[in-house]
Amino acid sequence: MRRFASSAALVVGWILTAAALGMFLVRQIGVTEITFVALVVGAPYLGVVSIIALILFAAARSRIGSAVAVVLTVAVVGVQVPMFLADGPDNSGSDVKVLTTNVAHGDADAAAIVDAVRTHDVDILAVQELTPEEVTDLQAAGIDELLAFSFTAALPVADGTGLWSRTPLTEGTRLDNFGFVPVQARTTVDGQDLTLVSFHAMSPATPRHTTQWDADLARMRSIMESYQGTVIVAGDFNATDDHRQFRTLASSPFSDAADAAGAGLFRTFPSDRPLARLDHVVTSENVRADSVEPLAIPESDHLAVLAELQLP
Repeated sequence: MRRFASSAALVVGWILTAAALGMFLVRQIGVTEITFVALVVGAPYLGVVSIIALILFAAARSRIGSAVAVVLTVAVVGVQVPMFLADGPDNSGSDVKVLTTNVAHGDADAAAIVDAVRTHDVDILAVQELTPEEVTDLQAAGIDELLAFSFTAALPVADGTGLWSRTPLTEGTRLDNFGFVPVQARTTVDGQDLTLVSFHAMSPATPRHTTQWDADLARMRSIMESYQGTVIVAGDFNATDDHRQFRTLASSPFSDAADAAGAGLFRTFPSDRPLARLDHVVTSENVRADSVEPLAIPESDHLAVLAELQLP
């Protein structure tokens, strides 16, 4: 019986090790096969899997298995550690607060959004899945009294996006060739020129949509590189830090504000039981992120993200 238990522990240990190693490699590669795109969301839990494998190998007295499990544990945990370590420039410029929220086909509580803007003294609001009805509700709740300048592409269902700002917006533009319709605009804060984008990547829910999702993230990165000055892209990227496509988009000379602030593994979707951080604020890496946190907005299936930034 003891020999059987040892053999079973060894077999299960290797199965878990192979599964964790496979997903770790998929995380590094950045595939577009829909099943793997979904599974990569669970990458932060690979450390638990590899630790269980280590315990099984230890019980089976397998030195090789234990050594492999230790190395794998270090690797899968190590890629998550930077999210908990604040890293950014020592800026002395203006403070800017950015709030991004997906309003769930325009069903989210507009009054709650405006209240969050007021309570947290938000300077820039980025909205995704913005419908004409949601714009009307936001205006009725008093958004224009707090953020007087806006540029929106309000469209049915999930296609629309919008920007509101405390400072004047210029050169407002809809971005073409995306699954949804991001908007961009320029503003100036205490002499600092900013390019703002409210972005919504396609949801990788089908093979065709996954291809569009991959193209959306790549195209957004290309457009970001064309901007002059400081860049802030806020929205629903439908991707986590464990998707290679998002890590590429948020790589130097840009960064994910949550990672730069050391905000850790907070999640934003689904709002009732968050499993993945799909919503981000990505900035030029010369912007300091002091804090990034999720906020609940009633009737939205995403948690909003509030980022407190400091400009160069």
